[in-house]
Amino acid sequence: MFSSVEDDVYTSQYCEENIYLLAQRMLAQLNIESKWDINVIFISNSRKTVALWNQRASSSIDNAVIWDYHVILTLRGAFAADQDDQGGIWIYDLDTRLPVPCHWDEYMAQTFPGHSDLPEQFQSFFRVVPCKVYLDNFASDRSHMVIFDPLNGPHYLAPPPPYPCIRGPIAVAQGVSHNLMSDFVQMGGDVSGFGTVFDFASFRAWCSGSRQGIRGV
Repeated sequence: MFSSVEDDVYTSQYCEENIYLLAQRMLAQLNIESKWDINVIFISNSRKTVALWNQRASSSIDNAVIWDYHVILTLRGAFAADQDDQGGIWIYDLDTRLPVPCHWDEYMAQTFPGHSDLPEQFQSFFRVVPCKVYLDNFASDRSHMVIFDPLNGPHYLAPPPPYPCIRGPIAVAQGVSHNLMSDFVQMGGDVSGFGTVFDFASFRAWCSGSRQGIRGV
């Protein structure tokens, strides 16, 4: 299994870019696509207020972080050469206190405890995007992280990564400079964009490999 993340470039508050770089490094491995089904998962809802536990940004393990969105990566073991990995999904969350990678069942239980009992505004939806589709089409100019201060002018909510803004090759060819919010984070209203959006129960079914109970939004 591809497990080492220690050498990955990481910038706090830029999960979509951290996962993009991790996905790039994974796809650079020889024959990895013949062994693993790799997907990028956006977690959000129509209000952009999702509750996740066991995040390193939380003050304690008992407190949730309310993100506007979060991004993780999954490896589906159904295509693994190692028989011990078949039928399982491993989750890479670079902001979790849990092990990385973490088996999907443990990750869902520890990150979304009592999800069905949460007020609706804190419940999560999941946009599943094939890895190659994400790498080809994602684009961000980081404008979503810029706020305007009347005294000091525009500035970033968190220091941006040291490398240039990311634009996939198809995004570049189509002249797209920023589609993060419209094509990946958006979960409410007219749900369009890349990949398939699932509610919580359907995403759990997708992780388990079950063909029953899977319903796209």
